[in-house]
Amino acid sequence: MRTIDFKTLSCPGKDKSNEDYILCHKLSHNSIIAILADGMGGLSFGAEAAKIVSESIMTTVLDEIKHHLPADVLRMAFNAADSAIYGECRNLKCKMGAAVTAALIIEDYIYYAWQGNVRLYKVHGNEAMLLTTDHVVADAESTFLTRCVNGKGFRENIPVMYEELKNTDKIFICSDGYYRHTHLTELPGNVTVNFNEVASDDYSLIEIYFTL
Repeated sequence: MRTIDFKTLSCPGKDKSNEDYILCHKLSHNSIIAILADGMGGLSFGAEAAKIVSESIMTTVLDEIKHHLPADVLRMAFNAADSAIYGECRNLKCKMGAAVTAALIIEDYIYYAWQGNVRLYKVHGNEAMLLTTDHVVADAESTFLTRCVNGKGFRENIPVMYEELKNTDKIFICSDGYYRHTHLTELPGNVTVNFNEVASDDYSLIEIYFTL
């Protein structure tokens, strides 16, 4: 019987702050929901925003997955997360938000949705394929998110994509602090163990894989 499992890694950067937040929950022996959120730099309470977004998405998925199609559940979850951030912004009288990617693996398929620049890769054999697209713009001085969960609603529909998975495939979800310091050719390796570099930013990774 094929079983799904996961590893996680999350570390602060040199400034000793960590505004990433990871949640993973196995729905069955071969199904899982995995979420990685990264609090937005330049806004208030980044760590809190990442936690609120992740927990809201997780709660909605667990409540609704038995009643709706996976793609619809993910859209509902992102809308719920946006409402949760909106409420907290009003309570704290501030602006806050997070980039986030959520992956829902149901048996042989992965359904995933994202806002911002938390990336999702599929590794098939020795090939790493980026399945998400960064929602960013860059100028000479910095990089800015064009989409995130910040309590202001979504100008466009949340993208929900899906892929068929093979037994040997692996899924990696990582924040920008991780993939800026890792070459794609390293992903097929045991990256959750071998990545020991202390980067300037916080970095996080979820690795999802199957065992037989």
